[in-house]
Amino acid sequence: MTKKITIIGGGYAGTMLARELDQHADMTLIEPREKWVHNVAMIRALARPELLGEIVIPYDGLLKNGRVVRGRVVAMDGNTAILEDGTEIAGDMTVIATGSSYAAPFKMQGDDSGAFLTKAKRVIMQIDKAKNIAIVGAGAVGSELAGELAFARPEKQITLVSADDNLFPGYPAKLGRSMQRQLGELGVKVRLGERIKKLKRTDEPFVPPKNTIKLSDGFPIDADLVIPVIGAKPETGLLQSLQGVIFDDDGRAKVDGWLRPTANPDLFIVGDIASTGDTMTIVGLTRQVGWLKKALKAHIGGKQIEDVRPYKPWPKPLILLPLGPDKGASVLPFGVTGPFLTSAIKGKKLFIPRYHREFDWQP
Repeated sequence: MTKKITIIGGGYAGTMLARELDQHADMTLIEPREKWVHNVAMIRALARPELLGEIVIPYDGLLKNGRVVRGRVVAMDGNTAILEDGTEIAGDMTVIATGSSYAAPFKMQGDDSGAFLTKAKRVIMQIDKAKNIAIVGAGAVGSELAGELAFARPEKQITLVSADDNLFPGYPAKLGRSMQRQLGELGVKVRLGERIKKLKRTDEPFVPPKNTIKLSDGFPIDADLVIPVIGAKPETGLLQSLQGVIFDDDGRAKVDGWLRPTANPDLFIVGDIASTGDTMTIVGLTRQVGWLKKALKAHIGGKQIEDVRPYKPWPKPLILLPLGPDKGASVLPFGVTGPFLTSAIKGKKLFIPRYHREFDWQP
């Protein structure tokens, strides 16, 4: 008898896993939004608005055998998902992949893709009008955005502000040095070890009073527009309703060696909500999805999940950081690399053609 698998959440991890298992199980993907957003490319779309039409993709072509149910899961009863409207969807195995939230316009704030695009276009208009743009937060999104804007809009002055004393302190120092040097070559001013004295808001771009922001030391920065990119927050509302889930200091759910957060042997989590030791990056969740695909296929075939080798994160955190199509740096399994490989792997096309194929969709 074919096993039923329910995946809750249609972001990167959920869609990847659903597509991989579509041939092997009775697959149901539950997602409240009618369209998927390629958030990685959204960074460049703020500098190149023509990309907006290529990165908001319908779910219709994702699964060939299974189904995508539009709805929001509000509770779990064992392996039965209960939706807001009371609909119950039972499965033999359940994977929760609810992902993370981020400041607008990088991720959808609600379920309406039309509203998301409207807000994105509003921010693009703000960028068009601004002469001096301050980006607050120099993680992957902030640094990439600084590079994309500086490359596509060289007439604008971009200032990147970070509370850390070095770029990407959790990675080899060579990465931070390379990124800082290349941002400088693009004309970006990088302010390290600084905080904004009073940040008006952190959830979306804003125009500061008198077109000026002040650093914690009182130093003023001209800014017609401030774009906050403070970091992702795991979406764990559903997990918080489950008994026995323990969260780490970052708000991610702790798991056993088989990505299970509770005593339920057939309930798994994957992606940004899982405290695995992986960073909250596409590279990290791709490793999790690959392992979980193999583990669930073995389980479907009759193998006990505990007989599958436990999950192990990347030995060292990996990351891909393009700065426009031709610059950037990355940490790959063999070490830190520069613009050539970063551009070839990600920077040139940002995986856009790949996702068009995987969703069987053309703009």
